[in-house]
Amino acid sequence: MLNFQDFKYAIRLLSKRPGFTALTISVMAVGLGLSIYLFSFLNTMAFKPLPFKDAENLIIMDSKVNGMLYNGGSLDLHDYHEIRTNLKGIAEFSAVDETSANVSGRDGARRYNAALMETNMFQITRTQPLMGRSFTETENQVGAENVAVIGYDMWRNHFGGDPEVLSQSVRVNGVTTKIIGVMPEGYFFPRNAEIWMPARQDATQMQRGEGGSYTGLAHLAPGTTLADINRQLEVIMKRLEERYPKTNNGQSAYATTFPMSTMGNGGNAFLAAMYIVAILLLILASINVGNLLLSRAIERSKETAIRVALGAPRSRLIGQMLWESIIICSVGGIIGLLVAAWGLEVTESITATFTDDKPFFWWKFGVDSFTIKIFFVFVIGTILVTGLLPAWKNSGADFNSVLRDGTRGALGKKSGRLNRLLVMSEVFLSLTVLIAASVMVVGTYIATNADYGADTDDVLTARVRLTQAQYDTPEKRAQFVEVLESRLQNTVGISKVSISSDLPGEYAWRPTVAIEGKEYVDEKSFPRATYIATSHNALKNLGVELRQGRYFDSSDKGLDKSTVVVTESFVERHFDSESPIGKRIRIVEVDGETPRWLTIVGVVEHTIQGQSFSPVRRDPSVFRPISQAPRLNLIVAMKLTAEQTVAIRSLRKTLESIDSDLPAYLIKPYQTMIDRNTAGIGFASKIFLMFAIVAVILASSGIYGVMSNTVVQRTQEIGVKRALGASDEKVTREFLWKGAKQFIWGGIPGLLAGGGLGFMLGQLMATGVVALGSISIVIVVIIGSVVLFATYLPTKKALQLEPSEALRYE
Repeated sequence: MLNFQDFKYAIRLLSKRPGFTALTISVMAVGLGLSIYLFSFLNTMAFKPLPFKDAENLIIMDSKVNGMLYNGGSLDLHDYHEIRTNLKGIAEFSAVDETSANVSGRDGARRYNAALMETNMFQITRTQPLMGRSFTETENQVGAENVAVIGYDMWRNHFGGDPEVLSQSVRVNGVTTKIIGVMPEGYFFPRNAEIWMPARQDATQMQRGEGGSYTGLAHLAPGTTLADINRQLEVIMKRLEERYPKTNNGQSAYATTFPMSTMGNGGNAFLAAMYIVAILLLILASINVGNLLLSRAIERSKETAIRVALGAPRSRLIGQMLWESIIICSVGGIIGLLVAAWGLEVTESITATFTDDKPFFWWKFGVDSFTIKIFFVFVIGTILVTGLLPAWKNSGADFNSVLRDGTRGALGKKSGRLNRLLVMSEVFLSLTVLIAASVMVVGTYIATNADYGADTDDVLTARVRLTQAQYDTPEKRAQFVEVLESRLQNTVGISKVSISSDLPGEYAWRPTVAIEGKEYVDEKSFPRATYIATSHNALKNLGVELRQGRYFDSSDKGLDKSTVVVTESFVERHFDSESPIGKRIRIVEVDGETPRWLTIVGVVEHTIQGQSFSPVRRDPSVFRPISQAPRLNLIVAMKLTAEQTVAIRSLRKTLESIDSDLPAYLIKPYQTMIDRNTAGIGFASKIFLMFAIVAVILASSGIYGVMSNTVVQRTQEIGVKRALGASDEKVTREFLWKGAKQFIWGGIPGLLAGGGLGFMLGQLMATGVVALGSISIVIVVIIGSVVLFATYLPTKKALQLEPSEALRYE
């Protein structure tokens, strides 16, 4: 069916119309390039297996609270033990606690991402140390010698690549630790760890609530699916909730792949929307190219019919027409692949802004085997859609009918039906893509400009992690915070120091709380609120506005004091219009604290703890003086009065003067931290916006091309109507009404599909139904205007001809 002569014939035909050729190749390149890019991007983000043997069967198990994932909460040690004991269909099981470690050396202390692990975790990833060995079961016992395995980068940078590193010891979190191994280059499992140590916790030797929290790792046994595991996890966690309602109220667990674990709440909906938009854009581009090729086929339909009548083989005719599509789609596809490769290269640097620390080690964007497969699938698919089907249809028509149909400039019945179908398809696709993209853009704008409740201008933030070994009592932790705050307050370049466990914009612990005087049926009925410890001036220094009562002051200092400040959202949810000042609440779930009634002394404005588009954005908060409830993990916020470098130097000197084993890390402006909350979704919205712009251009040009072709083919019909006395206004109204009907037939399903997709994204982006309705109305008006405009212009042009000229028009 395909031969070289037909190829040369197709080349000659395309070269005779360079404008047409360039247009169709450009349209195809845009559609294929953007679709290939998005499919490859999403595959790397959510589906690409980790670079380990048997990684396709490797899963992660984590916790959820009331069905929602809050910053990747981990499983309680005892819950993990129950899951490990009862879960079926698992070939290998391990656990890891992702944390951080302060490593002290000659040049001071530095912070590294760390992992506390069970001894078989390296075996789970089928990876052995480059040097040395892994942990033994004995080393995982409490009281054993402190040992650690370090990463390749840490070995090269911290130890200068010393080949004798295995004979050395280093202070980790203030404790002398022996190095027993070095992992291969590029190994950062589970996400970006650089040092690994034994977990040393046994659920059978500890009371519930005393242990830490862990993420489960496992290999699925043959024949077991993720759905099977999740069903079992639901049963196990439900049983634990019934047995331990106080600690497991609302607690659940889920299993997923490592890449999917980074997607967070609404990840499946987001991925589905992205894939749908990518496919729709490719279809839109294919329709436009197919329409352009079909218009050429229609122009040559009589020629084709004559050749059929003279006995030309149908396969030869199909081959000649198919070559044009093959050339256009192949050239367009190669250009699109190059564009996608460039886009993926740029994406590598952009995704580095999605996380506070290093990006996940499997986020390696570029043209890989999956990209090449998608390229061939899309190119072959578009060739079939834009070339083979039209060629088969055009060559198989009854040549007698073709020679009669559409003569004297009248629009043939088949051509008319096809043109109407094309317009309706363009309307449907453009409405769907535009509504979904607009919801993303509007939602991102709202999230980006959300008021977190704190002043971020000229504020520098830094994290400090106290070591359990050095700060093993609440008194020591409280004293450290007081000393650090007082010294920083009088340091060059720094003013208004705030020290907290979490800042507005960060996820925080969400325990259950009880309000005095209210009755609760059982532990499941207790509400939740974020629980944050702050220095006594923190809320005022951060610009969190006071609504009632007072801020914390020096009278609230002390482990024996019991005062809190709540947000106005807490008051609205639990006290209606009644003043909460003097009322008492109690933290039901207590981590290392003695439960006590806490008196509300003030109410501040609502603060968003977490991402501004996430489900936690409306959660109320309870603030407690850090001197009453000291924490190990601290974040310091400092108002700058000098250059940032001066403040950083002052902070590090101050910390070193207090404790040389404590480094400051993740030092960045507060606004940068806030911006990072929406970096990922903002990037996604830019992709949606780009797709929307391309969709508008493709749809507008496609609709105009089809409508213009329709009117041109009916020029003689217009001349006849005018010759019989029809007014220009009547002819214009008739054509506009036909265009409007095509818009309605394509617009109704497009509005339903776009509205459904927009609603799904709106749930993820916290875009309300009112906003979705407004967006849909605007998009409908825009596309409707495009259709009417595309109908009116060629009609007006045809009406400029005299009836006698129109009757002779060919």
